[in-house]
Order: sequence, then C-alpha cells, then structure tokens
Amino acid sequence: MLKGIVQSPETLRRARLRAQAFIRNRKMGFAAAVTFMLDMRKTTLQTRLNLFFAHNGGGEPISQQAFSKLRANFDHSPFETMVRTVVKEEYSGKYELPLWNGFHLFANDGSYLQLPWEKELKQEYGVRGGGGRPSAGVSILYDVLHGWVLDPIITSTNMNEREECEKHIDFLCEQLPHLVEQSIMLLDRGYPSLELLEKLQKSGLKYLARCSSQFAPEINTAPLGDTTVTLKNGIRVRVIKFVLKDGNIETLATNLFDLPESMFPELYALRWGVETAYSRLKQELCVEKLSGKTPNSIRQDFWASMVLMNAVAVFQKVADEEIRERHKDKPVKYEYRARTSDLIITLRDRFIFAVLCGRPLLAKWEMASVIKSIARTLSPVRPGRSFPRRFGRYPAANFFLMKCTPIGRQRNDAR
Repeated sequence: MLKGIVQSPETLRRARLRAQAFIRNRKMGFAAAVTFMLDMRKTTLQTRLNLFFAHNGGGEPISQQAFSKLRANFDHSPFETMVRTVVKEEYSGKYELPLWNGFHLFANDGSYLQLPWEKELKQEYGVRGGGGRPSAGVSILYDVLHGWVLDPIITSTNMNEREECEKHIDFLCEQLPHLVEQSIMLLDRGYPSLELLEKLQKSGLKYLARCSSQFAPEINTAPLGDTTVTLKNGIRVRVIKFVLKDGNIETLATNLFDLPESMFPELYALRWGVETAYSRLKQELCVEKLSGKTPNSIRQDFWASMVLMNAVAVFQKVADEEIRERHKDKPVKYEYRARTSDLIITLRDRFIFAVLCGRPLLAKWEMASVIKSIARTLSPVRPGRSFPRRFGRYPAANFFLMKCTPIGRQRNDAR
C-alpha cells in the first residue's frame, strides 16, 4: 500500500507546490524523494543520501543542498495519505485486532517537540518556556493494545489539549464510525471538562477519565468506592474512588456502568501505553532529530515519523507471533516479545529496501529476513512491573547523543 501511494500520479498532483516541479527526469524524482524520507537512519542528511543512492543503484548522489531545494517543491500530504490509508485499512473490520473485553482502547495525550532555532519556526509554531526555543504541540490518538497511531496532529505550542481531543473524537466518528460503540477513550486528569464529557456521551464513545480535585464538586465529594452522580449539565457519571499504594486517592469517571468496579484500576493503567509511545517516538525514532528547518520540512518529518511508528507496530506484531509460535510447546515463565529498541535499530538500515524495493520477490525475502532478525532479540513481559516516574528531560543535544546515535546506545547499554 505504501509503495502504491508513493508511485501514484495522484499523490504527486496533490503534493506538488509548483506546477513545473517534477516534470523532467532528475537524479532524484518525486517517488525517490518520498521514499528516501522514510529512511529511519538519523545520521547526517548527506550520509543518508550517499547510502540511499548506493543501495538503490542511483549513481552519484545529490548534495544535501540540492535535496533541500527538491523537498521544498512538495508538501507533507504523501506521508499523511500513507497514515490515513493504512489506518483505514487496518481498522476496516477485515482483520482480527486486539481487544479488551470486546473494546478497542484508545488513549489521547499531548506533548511538545523541540524545533531548530529558526525565526520562521518561531513565527509558525511559537515558543515554549523561558528559553525562547521554537516548539510544536503534538497530540495523538493511540491504540494502546495494538501500538498504532490512528490520528496524529501537529500544531502550535499553545495548543489546547481538550480541543485537540475533540478533534480526535470527530475523527473517530467521521472516519471510523463502526468503531465508536466498541471503543473506550482513556484520558488523563488534564482532559475532563463538562463540555468534553458531554461530547463523548453524545458521540456514543465510552470513556474512562482520571479526574483532578478541581474538576467537579459532585465528583470531588463522592465517597470512596463505586457511586453514580449527575453533573450540572445533566450527564450521569459513574465515579470510582480507591486508595493507591502511596496513600493518595485516585478518582476515575466513566460512562461504563456494566463493568465490575475491580476492573477499572487495571483498565486505566493501560493508558500508560500512550506515554511509552511518546518515549518510543522521541528516544528511538528520534523525531526531534529533524532533517530540515522550514515549517514544510517539519511537517514532512513529523508525518514520515508517524508512518514509521505504525510500520514498527506491524513488524512488532509479526515478530511477536513468530516468537509465540516458537515457544508454544516450551515451558516458559513469562510471555516473550521482540525487543522494540532492537527492532527499530534493525529497521533503520533495512526498512526502505524491505518495504519499498522495486522487486517484489526480493522485497518479500528481505522482509522475512528482517522478521527473523527481530525475533531473535527477546524481552519478557512481566505483569505488574513498574518503575518510579522520572520528571524533567535531558538537554536536546545530550538527549540525541545518548539515544539516537550508535555510540550513545552503546553507552546506555553499558550503564
């Protein structure tokens, strides 16, 4: 499907920013440029170009300056089309997808991406914090059971996360309406509002939301345990309150009235998947290691990263199935799955060739070889395991050296 989108004349027609762009044969045409931007390596742009031309028999590589001029001739729409198309196919009902008690579990969360120090980016996206660095706001609708990003959004740094959440709700209702009645939205405590809960209720979506102590007096004054309250806008809400291990009281609000009370702590804990998704996006896919410094290139890189995020989920699923098949007759203490960090490292060098190679039989062989390589590195799934949350972040330069380079990964492994 990705290859068909890349090579489609319609993709070029929609993406072209100048009428005269890509009408003559060049060293790197439109399809090659889009393919190249799905390269998962995070070395210098010129190094990536050199490797791309060497692997694809393209002769003398173009310079990074020439590529920067070339990419300015098309927008981010090829990558957005890839994301939208494969999501629509994956959730079309043709395939068996992981469910929790018959429900899809979707989590929504927001984050921020640090951008290069460029005046144009400050004007486009705004700045965050006292340092005045350009940043972009990001919100994703994420399937915590399946590892897929269904609806990514990149916007300005002063985004309102509730407004972005409303856009995700609209996306589900308009683009995937057949999922609505069998889906649960998992929301952190910054999201609940009377307006948002009302919108969720009217949409037909189920939800489970963590509530802050400042949200609604009807919920705040509810006793420990399982109660039902009516908010001032007339919405009936089930309130689950319980004491955490640290002594704090957790308050959850939901419109799921039929599930046992004991299931809700486990259900809300699954929301953590969207946090690990952002960790994967930033630490392993290195989305903040951008290949351009213009608003157009930022959007291109962001949407290309979303394509890769879902591609990682596909390879992960197939590799996990191979691991389960290998262990099905063996007595093992834990369930095992492919180690995601090693999976991404393997795909860095081989993704383009495996998925977008022009020779189908060779591409099929390469994909099978990638799966076998990935399935050799195992990670046990330990239920109930948790770690203290670390607040703050690494400075951007050190962060990249520690997480996104071979030397940095070796140092982390040594630690």
